[in-house]
Amino acid sequence: MPEAGDWVARRILKAHGAVFVAQGSVVCPPSIIFTDAAGCASWQVRVNTRRENINGIPVELQTEAMEALLAARSEATQRNLRITPRGTWAARRNYRDTEKIWSRRVIPGLAFWQRRGKLSARDAARIRGLAPAQQVEEILRLEAQGLFFSKDFSRPVLSSGSAPGASQHISMLALDINEHSRAAVRTILARHGWFQTVVSDLPHFTYLGTLQEKLPALGLRKTVKNGRVYWTPAKM
Repeated sequence: MPEAGDWVARRILKAHGAVFVAQGSVVCPPSIIFTDAAGCASWQVRVNTRRENINGIPVELQTEAMEALLAARSEATQRNLRITPRGTWAARRNYRDTEKIWSRRVIPGLAFWQRRGKLSARDAARIRGLAPAQQVEEILRLEAQGLFFSKDFSRPVLSSGSAPGASQHISMLALDINEHSRAAVRTILARHGWFQTVVSDLPHFTYLGTLQEKLPALGLRKTVKNGRVYWTPAKM
């Protein structure tokens, strides 16, 4: 758990912390946020992983998570359904990947709010030049004022991505899936330990390695939004 005064880490844990209760033989990251690329890479290389080519895309996950995914894909095939990765960043990501994805939200967002007179050119330039940790804090402060940084600028940035070094994809326990809109696919994935854990991040699934009925006892709460079930930390 983060320190009581570390509101940024607590905010990230509230939005993306379900991965830290993953069960089975998987390994959870040692911290909520990796602060640099070297520390992230050093941890990732020590984790047991399995790599498969799925639908022409290389997918790397922790071994147990991959085995569960393959079992879910096999069940889906028997039901004439598909479960496929959503692009080359669908599974494992390194620290630099998370920086790039963050920038794809923040840089357009700063320009958007500047055009609308909500940010001065000076403030936008200052925030662009900040180190990742300081930039994350500034962006979350702006969002508390109603200036959102999701792709369409209508909701919090953490609903469609994470801060640099804090993505569940770093843990190699997360996968973005093309067929996320099909309820039958979501049901199959849940039977094999894969759940949606980031509210409104529609393609995103997390391997928790247990059954749905056991999730509340792990400290997760059920949120239903637009017909989808998400599991997120109950208390922070």
